[in-house]
Amino acid sequence: MKDLEIIEEIQRGDREVGLKILYKEFPKVKIKILSTGGTKEIAQEIFNDSLLLLVEKVEQPDFELTSKLTTYLFGIARLLWMNELRRQNKRQELEWSDALIVTNEDMEYDEEKERKLLAIENIMNRISAKCKQLFKLFYYHNESMKFIADKLNFSSINSAKTQKYKCLEKAIQLSQTI
Repeated sequence: MKDLEIIEEIQRGDREVGLKILYKEFPKVKIKILSTGGTKEIAQEIFNDSLLLLVEKVEQPDFELTSKLTTYLFGIARLLWMNELRRQNKRQELEWSDALIVTNEDMEYDEEKERKLLAIENIMNRISAKCKQLFKLFYYHNESMKFIADKLNFSSINSAKTQKYKCLEKAIQLSQTI
């Protein structure tokens, strides 16, 4: 099942299927937590909390996935585990290696990337719904301008391109105020 299908299932209220698939990732998180001083019980608690937070985020109407769903889940688990370590005054360097995330090279926490993502989220929250929809179709779903023109009821492909340009200009303008 693809990430978008899992998200759609959760958004429709059918969490069971999506969570069953995501739960297969628990051993990777457990191994990492055990290797950095945690217990099986803490690993289970961290993973369950991560799933709950993921579901809460996915259920928000403005949720947009910017990475793989498992990457997002691992990121939540990593942050929860770091908070737990801080709480326990165990300052350990966490290295979430490639062994943990076999297919997700972009998993490593990057403060600069996080800052940029928050800035993008801020911009996306401030642009029009039509621009959001246009960006989502073009950049996230890789749809053609013809498809976008039809879907968003533009009179022509050129109208859709012009609107995309205006939306980009607005986003750039907003980015300069952040």
